[in-house]
Amino acid sequence: MPQCHHPERVCLNQHELIRKYRCPDCGAVMMCACDEVYGRRFLAHQLNEGCELDTQERVPVTHGFQEGICSECRGLPAVPAPAAASPGRISKIKRYYWRELFFAKETARYDWDSRHPDATDEERHAAHSAVEKAVLEEIKELHASTPKYGFAEKSQAEVIEQYSVEIEPLQAAYAKDGGKGAQIVAGDEIISAEEFASRHYSRQGWQVLLLESVPLHALFGVMMWIVIQEPIDPKNRIVSFGDRTAYEDRRTKEPIWTHLPSDFGSKGYGDRRVEAISKHFDELLLDDDPLWLFDYWLEPSEGLRQYLWAHRPEDVARARRLLEILPFDTIKMILRYLVDAYWDRYLGWPDLLLYRENEFKLVEVKSSSDKLSEDQKRWIADNHEILKLPFAIAKVHRRV
Repeated sequence: MPQCHHPERVCLNQHELIRKYRCPDCGAVMMCACDEVYGRRFLAHQLNEGCELDTQERVPVTHGFQEGICSECRGLPAVPAPAAASPGRISKIKRYYWRELFFAKETARYDWDSRHPDATDEERHAAHSAVEKAVLEEIKELHASTPKYGFAEKSQAEVIEQYSVEIEPLQAAYAKDGGKGAQIVAGDEIISAEEFASRHYSRQGWQVLLLESVPLHALFGVMMWIVIQEPIDPKNRIVSFGDRTAYEDRRTKEPIWTHLPSDFGSKGYGDRRVEAISKHFDELLLDDDPLWLFDYWLEPSEGLRQYLWAHRPEDVARARRLLEILPFDTIKMILRYLVDAYWDRYLGWPDLLLYRENEFKLVEVKSSSDKLSEDQKRWIADNHEILKLPFAIAKVHRRV
């Protein structure tokens, strides 16, 4: 049999530090030789298998490191795989160059530690902090001179225009020294932009529910646990994690054990379980008495809700209110949207739910200097194309 030269390679998961590639012709799974030094030095535990992005399947590496596998080693442009924005990783440099930053930082730290074996913990911490700053500056300079990735994300203005987002301008006096989340002067109070907008809409006759994302996570956990944790799912396995409430209370965390599919939250899960999910919606999520169903499923959904960080009583209470406010068909549409690709869709939801008789609207509140996050831009696009829920942005401008 002639030897396969792997003319085509498909990356299993662009978000792995040591990426694995599959040859569609022979099925071989391999890594690029350009990652070998970093892999053997820092990530030896990641060299035996990869994790396929869509299915979360563990895939054994069969052919080790091979020359000329990744795009760059084949003379092609590097494929961008930006990380999600998170605290400490908001800038595009950090989000796009996360692999380069990791490898450069680990190398510099390792080299410093090797040269200073007798350093104190305090000296080591200070040196590592300096290394991180220096590496970040080097990556910034590299991007400025010879950019490896193009930052192709749409601007806020482009998103608003493309999806015809309604903007409601509000005027407010901003405090000079408002604390975190409290910026606007309202009489003798200093309040947040969200509270300012809530009061504005209340005066217009709306009732207002503070929303964001977590109440939807709680609603999802309660209404979907029975299909997600179904024992007959062959990919369900027992997982353990620390008690979220104990963590927040700074108490000793007792482990929570629950069932969870290995591919939960991925697009592959939604595809794989499409029949079971459809059956759940058709046979169990009936509109006879969804509040009774919510209350009945609340306790057995505890494990999944803890896993999703949707365990707080106030978020559970707001999740239940959603069932009272929104048409049940809308609730089911939101749940279906989430279960099809949970980890891609669970963030970015608007701040407020406005409602009155036979009418509701979602509102994202932005202060004068606040911008849409990438998750919020993605949600706006998804809402326009999939959910089609009434939505607006309340922009609280600084009164002059």
